[in-house]
Amino acid sequence: MQQVFYSLNCLLFGTRSESKTMPKCEITNLGIHLKVADIERSRVFYESLGFKIDVAFGNKEFLETFPAGVRTAPEQYRGISFKIGDNVQFEIDEGHPAVKDKKVFKERITSPKVSAIIQVKSLVPLFNNPLVEITFPVRHYHWGTIEAAFRDPDGFVLVFVAGYSEEEFEKVSQFRQIETV
Repeated sequence: MQQVFYSLNCLLFGTRSESKTMPKCEITNLGIHLKVADIERSRVFYESLGFKIDVAFGNKEFLETFPAGVRTAPEQYRGISFKIGDNVQFEIDEGHPAVKDKKVFKERITSPKVSAIIQVKSLVPLFNNPLVEITFPVRHYHWGTIEAAFRDPDGFVLVFVAGYSEEEFEKVSQFRQIETV
């Protein structure tokens, strides 16, 4: 049975040695493109978490709401790209030419199947943010992190991760009980 599976796998995907020698892309950036129901609400939410705007695009009225220094571009739909570190991009927008079914933008995300992991120095600001509703347990993991998960206005799951220290544990414990896993 195992030989049959291996043979089928080789037929469909090539041999293991072929996959090792196959040319691969050099990945230089990772981005998430989130379709949102209300760009203004999502902008306020993500800025309140500390996301920094890199580029805004949309109509003239929308672009005029951004401070000097933020790059802008005219576009048929409104959106914002946040830059995180040197190689991560997180984009929210309320339209896209590749998305034909515009109802997608109004749909609430109900599945936690996909989430974003955001590394932060401290989780404490989350507990003082009135826009953040942490409904999942805050956890201290044995690999050395404390993590808090919550949903954005469209239901997208965000997992904020801080490195474990006794100081961080004590500060977060003032707001929430922490489960040790």
